[in-house]
Amino acid sequence: MNGKTYRDYYAILGIPRTADEKTIKQSYRRLARKYHPDVNPGDKSAEEKFKEISEAYEVLSDPHKRAEYDRFGEAWKRASQQGSYPYSDDYNLNFGAGASGFNLNDLLNNLFGGFQNATAGRQPVGEDIEYSLEISMEEAYRGGPVNRSYMVEDICHDCGGTGQSRNAKGAFQLGGVCRKCGGRGRLPSRRDVTVTIPAGVAEGMRLRLAGQGSAGASGARGDLYLIVQIKPHPNFELNGRDILTSADVPFTIAALGGFARVLTLDGTTEVTIPPGIRSGQKLRLVGKGMPAVSGKPAGDLYVKIQVTVPKDLSPRERQVLREIALARGDRIRQ
Repeated sequence: MNGKTYRDYYAILGIPRTADEKTIKQSYRRLARKYHPDVNPGDKSAEEKFKEISEAYEVLSDPHKRAEYDRFGEAWKRASQQGSYPYSDDYNLNFGAGASGFNLNDLLNNLFGGFQNATAGRQPVGEDIEYSLEISMEEAYRGGPVNRSYMVEDICHDCGGTGQSRNAKGAFQLGGVCRKCGGRGRLPSRRDVTVTIPAGVAEGMRLRLAGQGSAGASGARGDLYLIVQIKPHPNFELNGRDILTSADVPFTIAALGGFARVLTLDGTTEVTIPPGIRSGQKLRLVGKGMPAVSGKPAGDLYVKIQVTVPKDLSPRERQVLREIALARGDRIRQ
């Protein structure tokens, strides 16, 4: 193998030989983020590790290459190239056009171009990517744009997605591997996106951002899917489409009835307190929960009443309460 030691691609990615396509991709992404040169500037060992995992993924993610590798082991490349000339990178293959008009560099460029076009035909659009989108309960209630950043794969600009290195004249080198992407033709990159949240979005809802996924061999991108996750709130509890909150009500209003201000996700509202309400009872405000969205009806707002008793009574208030207690026949401390 041109003096190179045999590399166990499965061990490099930390996966079993029976790993499926999803497992291979997940392992590669995890390792690529960890060892990417942009994350480890100046770290040569991380750069070499990144090249190794990129090479391993390039082979194991391709069903044909993987089958050859599983069958022939370290000799898989030679087995797959039977019938071709094993030229070394050190050979100068520019023989010139001459009278016949033949130029080997042009031929190689055409061959690589043909390979790239064939790959693009197999996978014209990149794969879809899925991430979670964590938002506050207020953002879920009101909706509107939010800005987020995600890691996706884009075409490597150094090699134009071919995975091949270029010589000083810009032509592809036979057998040369792009140092930037390790021969994969793609690199993880940060994608800044603006997501428009529909008002009343539900937990677990999938939001699709067309053309914001990974880039395929042709440069066309797949889609980015964001799974909504609503963060817990200190003052509100979400139960499906309904919202549960609480409100403190003075004992006088609880006894006589009246009005109280209740905190909501978009401000405050006034509720009517019926006389004789007890702590723990709930008032229902129809349609004041999460707004209707995607055929789901609006939820309700439930207000749990907490009756409060003052501890700093004035002499006059204490006297009035004693009179009420005596009138009711309540036994109080004198």
